Amino acid sequence: MKRYIGMVMATIVVLGQCLTMFAEKRPTVGLVLSGGGAKGIAHAGVIQALEENDIPVDYVTGTSMGAIVGSLYSCGWSPDKMMRLFKSKDFKYWSTGTINPDNVTKISRNDPTPQWVGVNVSLKDTAGMWSMIPTSLINPIPMNIEFLRLYSPYTLQCKENFNNLFVPFRCVTSDVYHKHKVVLSSGDLGDAVRASMSFPLVFRPIKINGILVYDGGIYDNFPVDVMQEDFNPDFIIGVSVSGPDQKPEQGNIYSQLEDMIIQNNDYSVPSKNGIKIQVPVLQFGVLDFDQAQTIYDIGYKTGLSMVDSIKKRVSARTPLDEVTAKRERFASATPEVIFDSVKVSGATPGQARYLEYLFQGPRRKPFNLEETQESYYRAVTDGTLNNLVPRADFGKNKNILDLDASVKKPWSIGVGGWITSSTNSMLYLDLGFHTLSFNSLDVSLKGWIGQSYYAGMLSGRFSLRSNTPSYLEFMGVAQKQKFYDSELLFYQTSTPTFITESQNFLRMKYVWAAGARAIGFSDLTWGYESDSYYPTNTTDFANASKDKTQYLITALRAGFKGGLLNDDLYPSAGQEWRADIQGSYERSRFTPDGNTELRTKYKDHFRTSLELYWKQFFPIVKHFTIGGSANVLGTLQKLPQNYTATLIHAPAFAPTPSTRNYFNEAFRSDNYVAAGVMPIWTPMGKLQVRGDFYLYSPIRDLKRGPDNSAVYKGWFRKAEFIGEMAVVYNFPFASLSLYGNYLSYPRKNWNFGINFGLLFQAPKILR
Repeated sequence: MKRYIGMVMATIVVLGQCLTMFAEKRPTVGLVLSGGGAKGIAHAGVIQALEENDIPVDYVTGTSMGAIVGSLYSCGWSPDKMMRLFKSKDFKYWSTGTINPDNVTKISRNDPTPQWVGVNVSLKDTAGMWSMIPTSLINPIPMNIEFLRLYSPYTLQCKENFNNLFVPFRCVTSDVYHKHKVVLSSGDLGDAVRASMSFPLVFRPIKINGILVYDGGIYDNFPVDVMQEDFNPDFIIGVSVSGPDQKPEQGNIYSQLEDMIIQNNDYSVPSKNGIKIQVPVLQFGVLDFDQAQTIYDIGYKTGLSMVDSIKKRVSARTPLDEVTAKRERFASATPEVIFDSVKVSGATPGQARYLEYLFQGPRRKPFNLEETQESYYRAVTDGTLNNLVPRADFGKNKNILDLDASVKKPWSIGVGGWITSSTNSMLYLDLGFHTLSFNSLDVSLKGWIGQSYYAGMLSGRFSLRSNTPSYLEFMGVAQKQKFYDSELLFYQTSTPTFITESQNFLRMKYVWAAGARAIGFSDLTWGYESDSYYPTNTTDFANASKDKTQYLITALRAGFKGGLLNDDLYPSAGQEWRADIQGSYERSRFTPDGNTELRTKYKDHFRTSLELYWKQFFPIVKHFTIGGSANVLGTLQKLPQNYTATLIHAPAFAPTPSTRNYFNEAFRSDNYVAAGVMPIWTPMGKLQVRGDFYLYSPIRDLKRGPDNSAVYKGWFRKAEFIGEMAVVYNFPFASLSLYGNYLSYPRKNWNFGINFGLLFQAPKILR
């Protein structure tokens, strides 16, 4: 009996093995995905159609965008998950080379300046002048860290062997030095995909095995032969989103580059080996990622139309539920990446120690990918690095974060300015010296030269080695600004300067991080201010002399500010806030009609002020945003000077660039509240149609008393209005705006004009 049972069991085992062998020998299917930029999103749609019809995918090869979609599928991503990535803000940021404002640490961000373009040079290295030329159209900084976060867990999971992924994978890149393609089957998965999509001049290439490698489409944009040679499946499904060479489009730089660089490619699949799916998306551009859903839908519909033809030739089926379960098991086994140490190349020993400190801190503790991202953006935000490429080096005993740093030349030269139809045009020049170390030094000399504004600023910033990121800054500023009593179109000399304000001061400032998105600050200022002015704008200018008021000022200020906007001049997204308190001791004297014999003695004067400021933008529907703002300023002081002098010395409320050049007494006060609303329509890209509408009211009304004295009369006696409509285009380096505005004071105060550039002036003594 026992013998009989044993024979039965043996028979069952043999039958099971035969069934297993039969199952394993089912026809295998290979999926080949072409390159094509944003057009390659259609690959995800085709995959969705295949999965819904139980058509299996056993191997994947891809080039460029086909490598991105193919690699994600090989990492166990469903088409739906891919589309969430392609339509996300993060993907839009890194695919266009834009740093997500949410990732920028406030402490590392420099104050905005009018600079349009800057270059870094070395006085010792004349060959370094080549560093002025950008090496890619797309900034690689955000892409570097995103590829590490996206692919390093799967590199660790497959042990750097792409056969061990959810679906075995190959991608193609190009060695242009040796003039051949390179098929990548192992190593760092992120590097492999990044290399495969590095289209020359658009994306910066990376090194693999010491050789710069570029987009795989240069030599093989449809790797059918790679599929046959590496996997030899029973059936090949080739998905092409590209086509034969066409004439480049005039005015389309990407089309012209593609025609010059991409070699003739064979976009065919031998009929005996499989089938080709040509997705009709040639009308889309290489960077049309904002059309992701449309491109996906076309791919999905095209895939569905080919399903019956594929099923007739492929008998193999894998139910979608089975694929989903396998995908979940693979995802549950994906490890968390923890780095034990940091290794830096491409930098001096001092620079390397500083970068290591940023990522590991003084205790050299292990850190995960989220912490890696935070440290990465802290390292790159201040602009001292050309590039920083992070890679994961997974060893037997520890995981190392390998940082390949490209440090900018220490000297920088920048130019910029503000060109406007009013009298506020100016040229901006900047000379700087920058170091990267524990106690790094940044020194800059800035200059503004304009029709009505002149300024020079020398500053030095010292980064401090402390547990909380912080720095100490010293600055000296000298500036002079001329105000007119109305906005003038172009440069008119017939109207005299109504007010001339001169300021010279020294400031010592300490700034520390109050979290990733906020900073605390305190500063001490010593300065001199001189205001020359006509008592009123109805003066007989031909026969009158200007009055003058002079101030000696010592001020102490402290506060916090935080948040980030997507643009410093014309924002449409983000948040910004500030709260500060300031106390000042001032000594002032008055010289009427420029007559020094009538000059008064210095009078002592104390003032304390508190200011709160907030601005935030809220997306309403696609392409439409509404912003809100509020500003409150309260000041405690006695009024020591005449009305005009007090008004000049008071802060101005000028919420738009076009309202900052002329003197409007209705919008100056040492106590006020203001609120605004900013509806913004963004029909395409960087183009805005925006409105800025504000209500402003002094808390205590400052009025002209007897003998031109300054007196307070009443509370909240009158509200004023500013309304402006503008069409704005934000270039990467400057803004162009066409505007029209209305101010409630004086009557019929309409203004129209055009601006180009960036308008940021030097700091003031008291603001």
